[in-house]
Amino acid sequence: MKPSSSPLLEPADLALDASGQPASPRYGDVYASRAGALGQARAVYLGGCGLLDTPARWAGRQQFTLLETGFGLGVNFLATWAAWRADPQRCERLHYVSLELHPVRAADLTAHAPAELQPFAAELAAQWPPAVRGLHRIELDAGRVHLLLAFGDATDLAPRLRLAADALYLDGFSPARNPEMWTPELFRALARLTRPGARAASYTVAHAVQKGMSQAGFDLDLQPGWGGKRQRLQATFNPRWKRTRHTLPEPWPAATPRHAVVIGAGIAGAACAQALARNGWTVEVLDAAAQAASGGSAMPAGLAHLQPSADDNLLSRLTRAGMAALRRALPPDAASLARFQPATLTAANAAEARRMQHWQHKVNLPPELAQGAEHGWQVDSAVLANQTVCAAWLDAPCITLRCNATAARLQRDGSAWSVLDAAGQTLARAPQIVLATAHQTPELLAASGLIPGPEWLPLQTLRGQAQALPARFWPALQHLRQPWMGSGYVLRLPEAAAGRLQQTDPPNPQTARDNDWLLIGATFEPAEQPLTSEQAWAHNRAGLQALTTTAPLPDHAGALRHFAGIRAYAPDRLPYCGPLPDLRPLLAAPQRAAGKQLHELPRLPGIALCAGLGSRGLTLAALLAETLVAGLEGTPLPIETDLADALDPARIPLKRLRHPPLPGHAV
Repeated sequence: MKPSSSPLLEPADLALDASGQPASPRYGDVYASRAGALGQARAVYLGGCGLLDTPARWAGRQQFTLLETGFGLGVNFLATWAAWRADPQRCERLHYVSLELHPVRAADLTAHAPAELQPFAAELAAQWPPAVRGLHRIELDAGRVHLLLAFGDATDLAPRLRLAADALYLDGFSPARNPEMWTPELFRALARLTRPGARAASYTVAHAVQKGMSQAGFDLDLQPGWGGKRQRLQATFNPRWKRTRHTLPEPWPAATPRHAVVIGAGIAGAACAQALARNGWTVEVLDAAAQAASGGSAMPAGLAHLQPSADDNLLSRLTRAGMAALRRALPPDAASLARFQPATLTAANAAEARRMQHWQHKVNLPPELAQGAEHGWQVDSAVLANQTVCAAWLDAPCITLRCNATAARLQRDGSAWSVLDAAGQTLARAPQIVLATAHQTPELLAASGLIPGPEWLPLQTLRGQAQALPARFWPALQHLRQPWMGSGYVLRLPEAAAGRLQQTDPPNPQTARDNDWLLIGATFEPAEQPLTSEQAWAHNRAGLQALTTTAPLPDHAGALRHFAGIRAYAPDRLPYCGPLPDLRPLLAAPQRAAGKQLHELPRLPGIALCAGLGSRGLTLAALLAETLVAGLEGTPLPIETDLADALDPARIPLKRLRHPPLPGHAV
């Protein structure tokens, strides 16, 4: 399922009513009680959900998740954040998920926040996302408070969330003004996201609301109202049925050490290690090469970018979320290893030209994300120094990198997994394994007896070659400031990547003083049709014909540097991200797979994948790492469930079980 309309939302049309209170002309209602937004937040919502009790309901917990309908001006969130910070017994991490169809602007947050919440509002406003459909994750308070803004229609988005709420704030505009926020369908969707025993609170006690909540499994308790209202609603989720198809995510067991082994130290593995470490895990990273980022991540730099589409398809939504996650994952002082700027995207052929022409009428995004230009499109992008980014992500006290360590087999040993080398010696042991081993992943799983054969988790490979050249050797491109993509690409290397190129052994006197380099690429070579470095250079130069027909200087060959890497991709060109399915019970009785959904399949405990990123590793690695860790921790998923299903490692095995291929045929 994907959004049925434009990704760009109409922002809130904020105005002041006759008494000076913020109001919505669209709905004809005020944003909060005229007696005071902060007082209402504390008395109705925090108080109604037991978050001002002594101790509060989040006391002593690892994590606490709160779900809200109607973010509005954010006062409920800001008040909750402030109460959390002031509570010495607070949970370690607070997760707050809020549904909103018409987001306010960043300036509105600070303009209308109560005085004592202004510092919180300013920190939030600094990271406020554009009004675009989908999930927007914001990390606050040194990463201990996670706000997940779900922008879009609540009835559409709530069924596509994955979380387990410990408390609910029901705070849409009044049922008479905005009935879509109070329907039985929405209450049922919220109930599927709620833990038994969770508390819910609302300012309204409308009969239809009471009936809908009661039918969804909530026990109601009408309490004295606040701000002139006679009553307010307080409820406890106490379903009288057992969940079967829609099970809730569970937190990582408290008795199990947060210890993981990540196999693979490329972009995907480094991103997973960093995401785990940021969530309090100790991580061992194993790689078969002599140093990190030696495989497909060995290019000196690469380009992460948003991919537009006329119908806002899966790839567009993933790359949009991926660019936001990349910004979150990079260190604050990342200027030398990453350069965020628009990139020029041009058509590689006539079919692409027609498609881009169609975008002019269909792509509707803020200009900072994508906009048509005279020659193609300008899209959000970042040029990254691959190896330096990997090194930065792996540089944490709780991450240990071990190179020259080749994993040959995985073996379950009680409550943990052992990683064995070819001689059967244990390289590492942990309750959680993350495979980020690119095209080697299917063979490793098959050798471990975890899938019947590599064809059950297929990954194909394409070799790619690119060349780096000091910019002064190609005068026609020397002043190119933006990355350019068409039949090929050219980009200017970040400072950290250029510095690495100067460190040649032996030194190259022709380039020893050059710190301004271009990267030109890239080939897509099947394994059976490899190109020589000379052929690859000719191919990549030809790919820039739409940009310039002027050749590099005649003496450029001595300064040219050649690079090659292997891309791994699944048949549907989407990565594998998530827990590995347990195929044994399904292979024993294949009919059990018929009619099952992905989330109903059994999973092998302690094995997760992040592989097959293809040519979009830099764009998606940080997002996939966040998604994978959220699944392990049982915290709100940062992407919608239809996107998660599209990435699920079980998708191709399930298809194979449902429709076994004929002998001699692939999936």
